[in-house]
Amino acid sequence: MLALPSPTAEGSEPASVFARLVTEPEIHNVSSDLFVSGHYNLSVAEAYKAVDKFVAGRVPDVAQNGTTLMDQIFAPGAPHLCWSEMQTVSEVDEQKGYHRLYSGAMLGIRNPTTHEFGWVDEPELALELIVFAQHLLRKAKAAQPGTGKAKPAKAQ
Repeated sequence: MLALPSPTAEGSEPASVFARLVTEPEIHNVSSDLFVSGHYNLSVAEAYKAVDKFVAGRVPDVAQNGTTLMDQIFAPGAPHLCWSEMQTVSEVDEQKGYHRLYSGAMLGIRNPTTHEFGWVDEPELALELIVFAQHLLRKAKAAQPGTGKAKPAKAQ
């Protein structure tokens, strides 16, 4: 379990916490300097753009981005990327849930931070959102290629 220092402990400054938590190079490289310099909104936007670009790069034949990309790539009925064979209820639920998380992150986090000034203006909120982006990136790295086609209905 991740244990963060108390707000008054040495090393609890947001930049120090960022350096310990955000370790994926695709996110760290695009958001670290922005975060440290207080550009929290931009640092979050860049982190989610990094997730978007990474996912797009995993399936280069899908020419979309943002919510549309995530809806196509992780669609439970015909995923291009998946984490299991989707044979059990839990495996299907994982695909459905992460499909919604990826699409929701693009719609509810990436879009506002990209199109609005100051949407995220506090370091703690920025850290939470960037760590979530990092989780999504790691999950995308762990995904296996799917067919991108709906499975045929089972014969009865």
